[in-house]
Amino acid sequence: MNKLDASSPTFALSPASHSDPSTRGAKQPQSGQRPGPAPRLIVLFPASESISPELEHRIWEIARSLQLNVLLLSVTNDFDEESQLRRKLITMAAIIKDPNVSTDILIEHGTDWVRHVKKLWREGDIVACYANQKVGIMRKTLDRILRSSLNMTVYILAEARPVKNSKSTFLSQFFFWSGSLAIVGGFFWVEARLIQLPQDWAYSALIYICIFAEFAFILLWNSLFNN
Repeated sequence: MNKLDASSPTFALSPASHSDPSTRGAKQPQSGQRPGPAPRLIVLFPASESISPELEHRIWEIARSLQLNVLLLSVTNDFDEESQLRRKLITMAAIIKDPNVSTDILIEHGTDWVRHVKKLWREGDIVACYANQKVGIMRKTLDRILRSSLNMTVYILAEARPVKNSKSTFLSQFFFWSGSLAIVGGFFWVEARLIQLPQDWAYSALIYICIFAEFAFILLWNSLFNN
């Protein structure tokens, strides 16, 4: 996959970071050797960015096509914005996940993206970040630093849409987050109830139905706020 082209925001593979996903660095396990952790798509999500259905679908599309799990990583030194940031990541993770793609979120404190990525990255992982994401005193782009210093595969996320600054936008965001959290919370409650059922084929079927229904409801809710 040399390029993933879609309406903004979208992912595009940087020419300098192109590699064959089927041969990316993973050693073949010897006979009887337990396989290592599954490779991940580590998405670097700035706290200032907003989420969108296109972004979530593109992340899911990449993870599904390359058979990767998804880790949504954000770094912030503002404790006041951490709760809002966590809600963003939880919503994204709930939308992206499916029976074949697991998701996880992580918020680190500070400003050093490179250090946190280096700590988390393992062989086989792929990193995705925004094209305009600059770090450090020299304000270099994060993707260039990661490719040059850590020699890793990096997908580039095109610049996000500008966020409107108005009362209507505030109300829209309020209802969006309230509805999203209500959907996620409701399905979490249902899944917690299902755990109490006997662990048979009916239990497995209900779990899968619940996952797909949650995915569909959140996509529908996002589409109502996609201007």
